[in-house]
This record gives sequence, structure tokens and C-alpha cells, in this order.
Amino acid sequence: MSTQDPFQPPSTGWNQPAADPYAAPSPYGQPAPAYGAPAPAYGSPGPAYGAPAPTYGEPAPAYGAPAYGAPAYSSAPVYGAPAYGQPAYGYPGAGFGFGFGFQPSYATWIMRVGAYLLDSLAFVPYLLGLLVMTVTSVPGYDNYGNPTSEPTATGALTLGILAVVSVGLWVWNRWVRGGRTGQSWGKKALGITLQRDVTGEPLGVWMAFVRDVAHYVDGFVLYLGYLWPLWDGKRQTFSDKLTKSVVVR
Repeated sequence: MSTQDPFQPPSTGWNQPAADPYAAPSPYGQPAPAYGAPAPAYGSPGPAYGAPAPTYGEPAPAYGAPAYGAPAYSSAPVYGAPAYGQPAYGYPGAGFGFGFGFQPSYATWIMRVGAYLLDSLAFVPYLLGLLVMTVTSVPGYDNYGNPTSEPTATGALTLGILAVVSVGLWVWNRWVRGGRTGQSWGKKALGITLQRDVTGEPLGVWMAFVRDVAHYVDGFVLYLGYLWPLWDGKRQTFSDKLTKSVVVR
């Protein structure tokens, strides 16, 4: 006689136990990894709690590499940036004001004298005019009846024209050319440059004119200002100090 309840379905011989709601999920029945996918390294830690899962097929970053968008950690400064504690390249900087961090090479006294003598060649036309006026002069008498030489109209006109030429050459060479480029033709020949002491820029036309006028201060007391570059640290004359200029090579 069968003991099975007629109101129950027939038994198969094995009843599956009920699932425990508090038990860990069984790995059985999970999908197998793709063929050829690398297995996780033994002992490698899993992702941190709360970290987003990596996208399938995206390679993991190398050890120590920064996250996407984050700057790489490095103690070296960025190319072109000044080192810690060093002044930035450019004005103002260490040294003599040019921002390069080195001391200039100031022109020697003899180089400055040579450049000034070459600039003085601008007065050669005036001297030629004076020579022409002297040669073309005629004998005459002064107000006291003493014999003298009287310039002719031709000689006087020649002197006047050539004097204007000399003044024009001086203005162009010393004030315009020298003020804009820092080099008159004399300084150009000697390889020296007139510039501002602080910025290293050319003086400009107006300050070049003021500097030439200030040379009268150099010769005011026994020409001491012209000799001052012989022992001055920046080899400046009095006019250089008044206009805050230096002559470098």
C-alpha cells in the first residue's frame, strides 16, 4: 500500500532543499568568462568599495600612473618655468636689471674715447669750409688800420653750408641713430652700445640729446666727469649718471 498523499504531486525520489536566504550565492550557474580573457592575478586586491567597475575591454592603468585628466606627479618643474626660489626669466631679474642674471661687460674708457673721436668726424665738413674760407680770403685792414685777411663771399658761403652739414651729421648720428639703436657710427665701429641702465633699452632721441648737453657737467671741474669711468664701477661719466645710462660691449 502506498503512503503518498493523493492530493500531492508524485515524488521524483529527490526533494531539493529550500534556499537559505542568508547564505552566500553559489558560484554554480554563473556565466563563464570569455574565452582567452586573462585570469585575475593571485592575491591581487579587488576594486575598492564604491569604486565604479571598469568598462569591458578598457585596459587598466599602469601602476603609479595618474587617473585620466589628472597631472602626473613629478618633482621636476615644468619646462620653461623658473626653479623654486629663482626669479622668473625676464624683467625684473637679478644682475644688472636686464633680467638675465649676469653682470654686463661695460665699455672701457679708451673704447669710449675712440668712439667719441670717430663721431667727431661729423665736423670734418665744417673744417673743410673753414679751410676754403681761409684760402679764398683777400688782404684787408681792420678798424685800427692793421693789415688782416678778409673772407670773400664765396668763402663765407662755403663755410656756412658745410657748417650746417656738420651739425646735421652730428644730430643724425648722435641723437637719432644713437638714441634709437644705441650705436652711433663710432660706437658701432668699436662694438659698444649706449643703453638704459635698468632696462637695457636704447635711450631714445630726446634722452640722447639730454646726455650730450649734460657733457658740459663732465667738463665743469677740470674735466673730472670725463675721467670718472676710469674708477667708477659702471664706468659712467657724470652725464651717464644724470641720464641713468651705461655703455656696454
